[in-house]
Amino acid sequence: MTTNKINAAESIRGLACLAVVLSHLSLTFFPQLHNFDVSAVPQYDFFAQLHHSPLAFFYSGTGAVFVFFVLSGFVLTLSSFKKQNTAAQLKTSLIKRYPRLAIPAFISCVIAYLVCFVPVDVSHVSEWGTALANPHPQLRTALYEGSIGAFLFGDSSYNWVLWTMQIELLGSLVIYLACYFYGKLPILCGIFLLFSVITAYTISQTVLLGLLSFILGMGLFLYAVELSTTISILLFLIGLYFCGAHNSSASYQVFTQFLGEQTYDYLNFLGGFCIVYAVLKGKWLAQFFDQRFLVFLGKISFSIYLIHLAVIYALGIPLFNLFHVQLQLSYLNAALLASILTVLLSVALAQPYSRYVDDIAIKASNKLAKMF
Repeated sequence: MTTNKINAAESIRGLACLAVVLSHLSLTFFPQLHNFDVSAVPQYDFFAQLHHSPLAFFYSGTGAVFVFFVLSGFVLTLSSFKKQNTAAQLKTSLIKRYPRLAIPAFISCVIAYLVCFVPVDVSHVSEWGTALANPHPQLRTALYEGSIGAFLFGDSSYNWVLWTMQIELLGSLVIYLACYFYGKLPILCGIFLLFSVITAYTISQTVLLGLLSFILGMGLFLYAVELSTTISILLFLIGLYFCGAHNSSASYQVFTQFLGEQTYDYLNFLGGFCIVYAVLKGKWLAQFFDQRFLVFLGKISFSIYLIHLAVIYALGIPLFNLFHVQLQLSYLNAALLASILTVLLSVALAQPYSRYVDDIAIKASNKLAKMF
């Protein structure tokens, strides 16, 4: 795999993370962009038009999560085949994965618990933003979710984004085992993956689509051919279009006729796969996304992902209150300004989090693997 493609993978991870942040900011200040529920906050014709357009991909948090999952499947397969695919290497990979994910997730839950004590006026934002306030924080629950609940059951009442940790851990374990079986006997790998998919189906549709994304990422590494520039750009645009899907969007009614309420989930799932496929298997797109800042963003994306909800609650909403209530800016201008500052603050605060939490988790998981 070329340096361009490794960097491009980091870049689209970083951009996907920004999409998650923008998704949650829109739900806080401009829920009309998603139109999941009726809200009492001000409505704007421009945002209604954007919701009904195929351009909603840039704040598609769900599409971004599927990008994460496909990338994880691809990168974990790459790492498995770069090393000797032995039983010892499999054991090392399995031991390392949980602490690598759990340490940053655990600390993020502690932070989420602590910010519950920050007095924030949530009366001027959306109902979704209001729900960020936890009036009865319990440390025991936060610690449980950050260490066990999120990974086994998808529990995420303190840091809402941790629902993905169940899929990240399950998907990782499946890919590591599948790669090991593939190196021994490919048909055994196929049987194992089929069993894994059936098991995921019995859990939930969300887990099923997440695991399928991991498996598709593995398939991209093993079987996908290089794409011409034209085909890769076309596939990328199709992926963006799919990631802009909402059930109530006028631009996707042709799909809702036969997918119904599943339009949002299915198209975002397909969109995430198409985007990763196009970038990792299209030489021109890989070079286009090989940008220093975007690669940097990708490297701290996990940290941004874990802390941004706390930033929105403890800093973003107070900034909005300052601009709107005290400085008397319009709702629109106050929310836009607060959103821009929240994105910048999330990126800034993610840097020390990445250095002092995420990097330590990587070192700790490596040391733990050497002990066994």
